This record gives sequence, structure tokens and C-alpha cells, in this order.
Amino acid sequence: MTLLELCYNKPDLILLDSTDNLVRAHLKHYNQLTPEQIRYRLLNLFQSMVRCVEGNSCDSMLKFMKTVSDERYHSGFEISEVQTAINILEECMWRMISKFVDGDKQINSMKQVTNVLCKE
Repeated sequence: MTLLELCYNKPDLILLDSTDNLVRAHLKHYNQLTPEQIRYRLLNLFQSMVRCVEGNSCDSMLKFMKTVSDERYHSGFEISEVQTAINILEECMWRMISKFVDGDKQINSMKQVTNVLCKE
């Protein structure tokens, strides 16, 4: 399996794991959201990441994070809360890559995810 095949075939698993971990992080502003609201926010981040992987470009993520950072700032979120959500998705992606992506594609897949999510 490739990274894109993982993203296309296992989005529910990725989002469930990411949501569960973000809920367990007990971040001030994320604590005020339901798991469904958290999942929706992570879905948007995940979809932006997938678009970047598909197009081999971080443009989508840069645009997405500009919008998110403005929205979260105006909602009173600390930048560390937003960064933690990004880190949780990245960690989840690494676990899923280790589990599902073919061995010879794992390192490049992990690099790709990190490059996209670190461009924010």
C-alpha cells in the first residue's frame, strides 16, 4: 500500500485515532468541543494534507493554515493547542504508515507527511 492508498482507504481509522488522542490531550479550547466537532476539524486538516500529497505541493496546507490560524486566534485558542492537533495527526499518520504502507515506501511516506504538516 502507498501513502495515498492509506489516505484513501483508511481515513476513518486515521480520524478516529487522531480524534481519540486529541480528546485525551485535554486542551482548554478543544475540551469545549464534542468529539464530532474535533473529528470535523481534523478531517479538514487531513484533507488538506492529502491534497498536498496528491499534488506534491504544500500550497493547500499553507492556505488552509492561514485560515485556521486566523479563526483559532479569534476564538481564543493558544497557538500551542493548534500545534498539538497538528502533531497528533502527524503521529497518527506515522503509526498508520508503519502498519499499512509497504516497507520500502514507509520512510518516504513519513517524510512526505512531516514535510506537509511542518509547512504550516
